Amino acid sequence: MKNNLKIALLELRAKKKSTFAFNLQNFYQLEACAQVANKLKVPVIIQFSERFLRFLNDKYSLEYIIKKYKTDYTYFHLDHCIDLDFIKFCVDSGFDSVMYDGSAFAIDENIKNTLIIKEHAEKVGCLVEGELGKVSGVEDGFGEEGSSYAEIMEIIRYVKETKIDLMALGIGNAHGFYESLDGIDLSILKDASNQLEANQLFVLHGGTGLPENVIKEAISFGVVKINISTQLKKETMDILKQFANNNKLYNEISYHENMVEGLSKLFENYLHQYTL
Repeated sequence: MKNNLKIALLELRAKKKSTFAFNLQNFYQLEACAQVANKLKVPVIIQFSERFLRFLNDKYSLEYIIKKYKTDYTYFHLDHCIDLDFIKFCVDSGFDSVMYDGSAFAIDENIKNTLIIKEHAEKVGCLVEGELGKVSGVEDGFGEEGSSYAEIMEIIRYVKETKIDLMALGIGNAHGFYESLDGIDLSILKDASNQLEANQLFVLHGGTGLPENVIKEAISFGVVKINISTQLKKETMDILKQFANNNKLYNEISYHENMVEGLSKLFENYLHQYTL
């Protein structure tokens, strides 16, 4: 029987493990992700940016996507979003968690809107993710260049007033490939972990390109959800290019098999290293 997402994440935290939230865009990625989750029997988060989720909903409907790919080990999450109505729509559609990202706003407005989403989501047991400190880089149409670090007093206030389920912090992390890791400050996560309740769950955005020692240290401070987007996009392109180079004519069955097999290896590698 499927655990709800909160229980699954608390179990990971107790084991000092983390799962991954993969930003998916198409059915090859969806199929590969669901297959790997069922094969390894570990919780995996199927995550969508607002931009691509709107696209997929318009083309196929969320009802169809969730019915086809939601299993005992897959969970659905809406990534960075400030559209309260769309977030509520995802909650009502059966998502396991949603993110209201008010990190670009003043703390008072961030808390106010987070509470609106929390009240709506709690009715159906949906988790809410919030963020303090801006993660740099534009991803799938959301965000901006430049970053800011989360401040411990604001973190304490935000968590106390919102009772947020999942807390994402700006620690110098970034969307996209890192040019340098010099700005990463894990002491922010450490301080937050020490000063908040022992079961507070944290999220690490910008997981692509982070070295193993950074990821494992973040997990030791309570990170149970690590977001991967850019690496998945690159792997998808690499598989596509390889298929094009090896085939003169297009064959959907062959292409489908190549894409799902190749993407499955990516998902398995991350989960074997940090979740199992």
